[in-house]
Formats: sequence, structure tokens, C-alpha cells
Amino acid sequence: DSGIKELIVTDTISLSPEKKIDKIRILSVAGLLGEAIMRIHRSESISSLFKEVEK
Repeated sequence: DSGIKELIVTDTISLSPEKKIDKIRILSVAGLLGEAIMRIHRSESISSLFKEVEK
């Protein structure tokens, strides 16, 4: 048993079923990617998408 309580990763690279464990939480980047594509298409800034989120 490791000292890691939770490992948070994104779904940008798939994780094989045998590698998935309870301590791994996978977050989707679909919304962020979609919003970035729309803003670029509209010639809008994407910098606000990368501001740190308050914890």
C-alpha cells in the first residue's frame, strides 16, 4: 500500500483496464478542448481557460 491517497489524471491518453485502480481518478478534458476550439474559431482569447482554479 502506497502513501498516495489519490492520483488525478486526464483522459488524453487511455488507461488500460488492468492499470485502473481505485486511487486513480480520470478527468475529462472534452469540455476544455471544445471551448478552446470554439474560441480559436471565433478569434477569441483562450488564456482565461488556463487560469488556476481556486481550491
